[in-house]
Amino acid sequence: MDKKLFIGLFFSFIAATIIGTLSHEFGHYIVAKYQGFEARINYSATFWESLDPEHPILPSSRIAVALGGPIQTMLTGTIGLVLLFGYRKKLYQTDKLSLGQWLIIFLSLFWLRQTANFCMWLTGYFLNGRFSTGYDEIRIANYFDLPIWSIILITAIIGAFVLAIITFKFIPPRQRTTFLMAGLLGGIAGFYLWLIKFGKYILP
Repeated sequence: MDKKLFIGLFFSFIAATIIGTLSHEFGHYIVAKYQGFEARINYSATFWESLDPEHPILPSSRIAVALGGPIQTMLTGTIGLVLLFGYRKKLYQTDKLSLGQWLIIFLSLFWLRQTANFCMWLTGYFLNGRFSTGYDEIRIANYFDLPIWSIILITAIIGAFVLAIITFKFIPPRQRTTFLMAGLLGGIAGFYLWLIKFGKYILP
């Protein structure tokens, strides 16, 4: 364990959780505004509506807005992953990642939101005895008459695969344990601090 690196990564994962959540909601927001609807974002959700009776909300609009968040998240993660492979020679030659290299790592980790969502979806079932329908992936699956688990499971598997690639292909061996521990604890702390404790006061 590299204590200095752990502290830096721990707080970076907290920040990434907040940034990832807001940028995801911004994806919904952009699509809603592009279609001419009123929209606003709070700490964990996007609210949108039509104030024009001649511009009703159609099913196609609901699908588009629902897709906006996950597409933004997965597109950002994919861009990060492409950059990782583009700079792979430099990454392979170092045993200590630079600040810029860590930034690309964190961009690619946007994919991890899909895996985290799936884990929380399953946890909700075990705690409440039913599956939540509040996740974007569940709503999208319903819109297209797909099994409710299909999109959230497939994207979760891709997210887990991306994490494995990042961990074992791009994180130097001497930094892997620190990275994984900081990611787990920082992600949980970020979720708690933003989505449960303080986010509702900072961005109500």
